[in-house]
Amino acid sequence: MRNGIRWFVRMALPVGALMVGAGAASADCIRHVYNRSPLTLVGSQQGGPSFLVRPGASRAIRLSGPGSLDLSGYCSAYGVPGGPAAVQTSLRYTAVLDRCYVEIGHDFFDRELGRGFLPRESLEPFSVNNPKQGDVVLYTDRAICGPR
Repeated sequence: MRNGIRWFVRMALPVGALMVGAGAASADCIRHVYNRSPLTLVGSQQGGPSFLVRPGASRAIRLSGPGSLDLSGYCSAYGVPGGPAAVQTSLRYTAVLDRCYVEIGHDFFDRELGRGFLPRESLEPFSVNNPKQGDVVLYTDRAICGPR
């Protein structure tokens, strides 16, 4: 009887640990915000602290569950945001199981692919879900700033 209990304990503990670890698995994804413009990009995730992405640079962000991403592009001489934003957008994103994407478009393929495949409106000068689902790119030129 004691050998049977030892065998059960020896086999059940690793299986139990796997089950606990599987329940704690998260749907987090690391994605990027790219700044392919001469503007200074300032972002905030879930209303949290701001982050800065200088021209020609990128920043990794962690997408977890449903959330929001607020982005603003500023015309500035020295890379310091000042004055009103030249461009801005507020995006919703979703991270479910192994899929992370920015929600755009309509719900036609929502159950199969998630929102983000058939856009309804232009997000220019931002591009989303490219190069990977969940990525955001700001692309524009300085002409958007106009004379001051």
